Amino acid sequence: MPRTRVPFINKDVLALLLTLFLSVLLLFTRTSPQIRQLKLQFSQLANTIAYPVTWYNQVFIIREKNKLLKEQLIQFTLMNSELESYHQENIRLKEMLNFTKSQPLHFKTANVVNHNFGLPTNSITIDIGEKDGVVENLTIMDEKGLLGKTIQVGDHAALIQLITDKNFRVSIRIGEDRALGLFIPTHGKYGLLEGVRKSMPLTEGEIAYTSGISEIYPPNIPVARVVSIKRDENNPFQHIVVELVGSLENLDYVFVIL
Repeated sequence: MPRTRVPFINKDVLALLLTLFLSVLLLFTRTSPQIRQLKLQFSQLANTIAYPVTWYNQVFIIREKNKLLKEQLIQFTLMNSELESYHQENIRLKEMLNFTKSQPLHFKTANVVNHNFGLPTNSITIDIGEKDGVVENLTIMDEKGLLGKTIQVGDHAALIQLITDKNFRVSIRIGEDRALGLFIPTHGKYGLLEGVRKSMPLTEGEIAYTSGISEIYPPNIPVARVVSIKRDENNPFQHIVVELVGSLENLDYVFVIL
C-alpha cells in the first residue's frame, strides 16, 4: 500500500515567519514616540488602501437610501392626489347641499356614469331610471344652472341630451322687462339668444332664465350669461352672445327635477 506523503514545511521559513510576527508584536506594544509615529503612518496607509472599498460601500448605501426615498415620494404623491380629489369632491358636494336647501323644487341626485360627446347628440348617462321615478323630458341641472333634459329612460339609467347639443332649444326670459327669447347653442359653452327685440334694454353679465312656457322646464332656472350685445339698424332683433351658467366640465353629479 503506497504511503501518503506529508507536505514538507521548511523549518527556516517557519522560523522566519514566527520571528517576523514576534517582532511586529513587540514593535507595536512599545510606546515610544517613534513607534507611535510609525503606528500613525501604518494606519494612514491602511486607510488609503481600504478607501476604495469604503467609498463603494458608502455609494451603495446612499443609492439604496435614495431608491427608498423615491418610492416613498411616489407614495406620498399618489396619496396627495387622492386627497386633492376628495377635497374637490367635498367642495362640490357642499355646494350641492347648499343648493338643495335653498330650492323648493323636487328632484333626485344622480351620478354621471358615461359621457357621450360624439354624433348625433351631446349626451351623458346617469345611474337612475324608471325605478326611481324618472321619465322622459325631465329637466337636468347642476347647482349653477340648466344642463339638459332626459330623452331616453331605462329601469336603472337614463340618457340626457345636453344643452350643448346642436338640436337643443329652450325658451328664456331676460332683463328687467322679462323679454322672451330662445337659447340656441353654437359651440362649446357658448350660444345665442334669438328673438329678443332691439328695444329691450340689456347689459353684459345679465342672466337668462327659463321662461316656464315650456312643459318641460320649470321657470327661473339659470341658463346663460350675456357676453356681448350687438344691434343692427336693419335687424329688429339683437345679436346676443351668451355663455352657459351650468358647468359641463368634470361633471360627476346632476339633479333631475321631478
